[in-house]
Amino acid sequence: MTVARKNFVDNETPGFYHCTNRCVRRTFLCGFDELTGSDFSHRKDWLEKRVFELADIFSVEIFAFAVMDNHYHLVVYLEPLEPQGWSDEQVAERWLRAYPGRLDEPENAKQRELKKQAIMGDKDKLKKYRKRLGSLSWFMGRLNEPLAKLSNQQDCCTGRFWEGRFSSQALLDEAAVFSCMAYVDLNPVRARITKKLEESNNTSIKRRIDELKNIKPINVQAHLDTSITSLSDKLNSKILSMPLKDYIGLVEWAGKSIIYPNKGSLPANVRSSLERLNLQPNHWLKQVENFGSHYGCVIGPVERIRDKAKQLKRRCLKGISAACQLYQSSS
Repeated sequence: MTVARKNFVDNETPGFYHCTNRCVRRTFLCGFDELTGSDFSHRKDWLEKRVFELADIFSVEIFAFAVMDNHYHLVVYLEPLEPQGWSDEQVAERWLRAYPGRLDEPENAKQRELKKQAIMGDKDKLKKYRKRLGSLSWFMGRLNEPLAKLSNQQDCCTGRFWEGRFSSQALLDEAAVFSCMAYVDLNPVRARITKKLEESNNTSIKRRIDELKNIKPINVQAHLDTSITSLSDKLNSKILSMPLKDYIGLVEWAGKSIIYPNKGSLPANVRSSLERLNLQPNHWLKQVENFGSHYGCVIGPVERIRDKAKQLKRRCLKGISAACQLYQSSS
């Protein structure tokens, strides 16, 4: 039995989530359609750009993403109560940015300002919008709906573009977050689209590597030694414990091991990174390769999954067996 999203997406506590959605059509979301010869690759840039536009509007930070031919993945950090601290003007302005339209054209600046003032003067609307700006569902809705409409318009058709609203999983600890980030970043490698991370277009790992190229050589090592932050460049960004160089090294080794299985042993630095996260080095890669199918609505250590099952009044949740393989201990 599936678990309703409202039961594992916490409306009051910050947390990490893995979100994904898949296109329903044969013509793909963003790929090349060999049957018709049509190339929809530009839609990958649409989606990537929109993700970061929305991260600047909603109380969401982006830690990993991959846009594939017929689906996409996101790893996000949600702070649901952050909008409660925003001013009325910030809430009104962000809400108008979430729904861009004719009012954003320069000649309609006066009408836009009047609408903004009307929102600021309506306490009920402000309360409703604050809650929505801290909602994972509203964030994903503003991502999916505009892209579906644009694609339908381009394809000269109507009807469903996505299989459903979206799928999501709560990531219960940093080990789950890093494992999920690696799973997302390795999508093009697992699909045999590329063998190199720097050629994994429309992924967060490529974005992080490209950022290094724009840093002065003298500052590169210092940047590699810093802990991982979100890609959405917020002032109060959530910080993870692993240094960037260790994460890139982890994903790089995993990618090579997928392409060339049994060709090399686990490097000492990668092993130590996994052990620090209480992950089993000998089983981690296999678990990550099948990450999407091994878990249900939550991903984390065995005890945390069991605790979540108790909260939901369930006998168990999918993922216990996989967690036993992923983690060194149940703590």
